[in-house]
Amino acid sequence: MNRYLAFWGALLAASGIVTHFLLIGLGAEPFFMAMYYIPPAQVAAAGIAVAGALLVVASVFVDWPRYFPLGNETVARYFARLALVNALAAVVFTAPMLAPPLDLPILLTEWPGIYIFVAYSSFLIFGVVGMLCWSVMYRSSPAYFSRGTFDGRSVMLQLILSELGVYSISTFLFLAGFVGASLVHGGSVGIVFVGASMEFSDIPTAISVFGIMVSVVLGVITILTGKDVRVEAALEAVEHHASAGGGLQARAPAGEPEPPVGQRRPLAVKKV
Repeated sequence: MNRYLAFWGALLAASGIVTHFLLIGLGAEPFFMAMYYIPPAQVAAAGIAVAGALLVVASVFVDWPRYFPLGNETVARYFARLALVNALAAVVFTAPMLAPPLDLPILLTEWPGIYIFVAYSSFLIFGVVGMLCWSVMYRSSPAYFSRGTFDGRSVMLQLILSELGVYSISTFLFLAGFVGASLVHGGSVGIVFVGASMEFSDIPTAISVFGIMVSVVLGVITILTGKDVRVEAALEAVEHHASAGGGLQARAPAGEPEPPVGQRRPLAVKKV
């Protein structure tokens, strides 16, 4: 049984079930647009639960994804490169501020414009600074945590969850803020309708935040469960000594004379 796949399948199924019941409770709240976006979200939550259950069943028959090791230097380069890509993306996202027809500098002064500010700040904090911090953490893990090799499956999953969460939360918050601020700036509708027009971002934003939280916890677990560099160094030293012809020699019991060096039986070294 592929325990790794079974664990994530069970977590996915549990997340879908919990989300479904949370949406039921959310449907009882007095949201104006709840009748339009909560039913599709409930269907999506049920689909997530079913997909997780299928992964649990599939874990009995398949052995993918298999474990593959990644060194701390390699993982640190992955996060550093994504931090650079996200920094360039942040510059691109700032460019619309220079387009007069969009009126973004003016829209930021309206109360829904806080959504735009939070969206951009979240992208910088989690997408740029956060990725850079993870790069430094993995790079320094041998010195701080004595961990030098990590599970490549968990590293890749952390990267995917982090990127999806960062871009999703920034996108939906920006869209909600832009729509709401445009309506307020136009002055043709009341504040109640403005709030209702921004409700579409609530559920996607909550899911994105959950994805980022899972990626952070996964990163911590990945670092703490990495292979100890001290054990790996000791095994490499023993193998190098044995391959050089030295090997580990068995000593005679106490009280018995030592046999000649050429007649000593080498001990076998077994990795744990």
